[in-house]
Amino acid sequence: MDMAQDRLLEAAGLQVQKMALGDAKEQGAALMKLMDSASVITDPAMGNKIDILA
Repeated sequence: MDMAQDRLLEAAGLQVQKMALGDAKEQGAALMKLMDSASVITDPAMGNKIDILA
């Protein structure tokens, strides 16, 4: 391969990585929004006991 093809492959790989990073940032932001919207359990007794026979 000549240098022009190498540069083209490198540039294409870089663009794919940038797109993947952008997608990961969007997914992270969506996850943070989901975590913030989750309700907090205020009952301290909830979840203290489990029924292992159920």
